[in-house]
Amino acid sequence: MKNNATIVYSIERSFVKSDIYILESLGFRVFKIHSSPEKNVLKFLLNRIKEKLKSIIYLSRSKFLISWFNDYHSFIPILFSKLFFKKSIIIVGGYDAIVDNKNSHGIFFKRGLRAFIARLNYKMATEVWVVHKSLENGCDYARQKFNIISGVRNFVNKKNIIVKEINTGYDTRFWNYDQGEQKTGILTAAFFSDKRVINIKGITIFNNLASLLPHINFTIVGESGVRISDFINLEPNVNVTGVQTKYQIKELYQKNKFYFQGSRLEGLPNSLCEAMLCGCIPIGSRVFGIPDAIGRTGFLFDTEKDLDQIAAFINSGLGADNYKKARNRVIKKYDISKRAEKIKQNIS
Repeated sequence: MKNNATIVYSIERSFVKSDIYILESLGFRVFKIHSSPEKNVLKFLLNRIKEKLKSIIYLSRSKFLISWFNDYHSFIPILFSKLFFKKSIIIVGGYDAIVDNKNSHGIFFKRGLRAFIARLNYKMATEVWVVHKSLENGCDYARQKFNIISGVRNFVNKKNIIVKEINTGYDTRFWNYDQGEQKTGILTAAFFSDKRVINIKGITIFNNLASLLPHINFTIVGESGVRISDFINLEPNVNVTGVQTKYQIKELYQKNKFYFQGSRLEGLPNSLCEAMLCGCIPIGSRVFGIPDAIGRTGFLFDTEKDLDQIAAFINSGLGADNYKKARNRVIKKYDISKRAEKIKQNIS
């Protein structure tokens, strides 16, 4: 039992794989409960049965449970962790602590079973780890500008809930760039699975910026499930690609000079931090973890009204020193070793 841990997740994103790697490097054998999101009732119920069986087998032998994100997949494993008197941790990444009414986004957007289960999970969990502090008490800027309600404590009335900020970490050796390579172009990336993601990630602003800079190539990465051009009349200098592998996106980061994160809501954006490690000069909105990631290494904007200022920043002749500043900031704040150390401290 001493060297076993269980992790439950719905989608095996890079940050999930990273935490599995960290736990294994700390000497844990990691049991995995993977429950894909399902709208089909039968498949949904089969997921719950699978979670129950695996929870009984795994949690009886594990020291603790980690659930990446709070949703249906978290409930049964957290319940069994209580029955087995094991520590349970929910890692909050964004949608599980946000309500964006305009885009019908967030686990608490609708009152119903899903929101009820999510609140119950927060109350049952031993600890809640947020990837950025704004996901604990909320992002004031997002509320003022976009009427976005956020923060775990704004959705749960349990006063003694334990919330800790443990930032995501990045492999600074893998995410790198050739300092002698010429960089050009502007990139943005996400999993564009529906219209909501297009709106949330600020793609209209990105496209409007491209219209002011027709001599520069703009690239959108991650088209999946929808065609962005069906919703936005893209400028001629805007290119769209599908979901890329880790190595393909790394190459795109290395080639592009700027990375654009124009989101209206976030946690701590993985793509932004990866791009900065690859020497991209960051441009981002002032919401959630974006300002902390960028600091003074790039440009922070308020709204689409700032487009002329963003264009002037892009045309201001930035170069190699700026690439280094962006990379060094992420190394200093979010190197994977820092997350590994915090995890080690908080699971003991």
